[in-house]
Amino acid sequence: MNTEDMKKLATSGTIFNLDRMIAPKIIKLLYLLGLGTIVLWSINHLFATFADSFGSGLWGILEVGIFGLGAFVALRVLCETLLVFFKKNEKLIEIQQPARPALSIFDDVKDALEELAEDDVNEAYEALPKSEPAAPKAKTSTRAARSTTTSRSSATKSSTRKAPAKRKTTAKRPATAKKATDTPKS
Repeated sequence: MNTEDMKKLATSGTIFNLDRMIAPKIIKLLYLLGLGTIVLWSINHLFATFADSFGSGLWGILEVGIFGLGAFVALRVLCETLLVFFKKNEKLIEIQQPARPALSIFDDVKDALEELAEDDVNEAYEALPKSEPAAPKAKTSTRAARSTTTSRSSATKSSTRKAPAKRKTTAKRPATAKKATDTPKS
């Protein structure tokens, strides 16, 4: 975090707007301050123990190695744990899709009814017995073939119209477990 970041933080609406997190930046700053504190303690402890006697100074080196390393690891684990929490929150916010606001209660009721009807149609389709493929038909006369081709061409003309766009719903009903009767039998 440099002086430009501090200026942006002080002059922008970031302090008063809670949409953006500033805690991860503060945690990085606290980590650097913690590292500096560990280094200063190590240097101070070495000079203080060597000031007493040479033997105490050797024990001071051992203490700095053990306690300094332990403090570094503890500081690192604490800061990483906090950062993981904030990163997880950021990912959840990215995953979450903003729901469209309902214009009225009628829209909500209409969406719910459409979902129920769609579920009923899907259940009815799944309940239908599976049919065997049809056997090949015998050759038809040319007259019948002509009538089928004209009906096909008219069918393709009518099917070229665009279907109305399907509306997206705001929320889906939770998936229900399949019943034992819905499973295919072998």
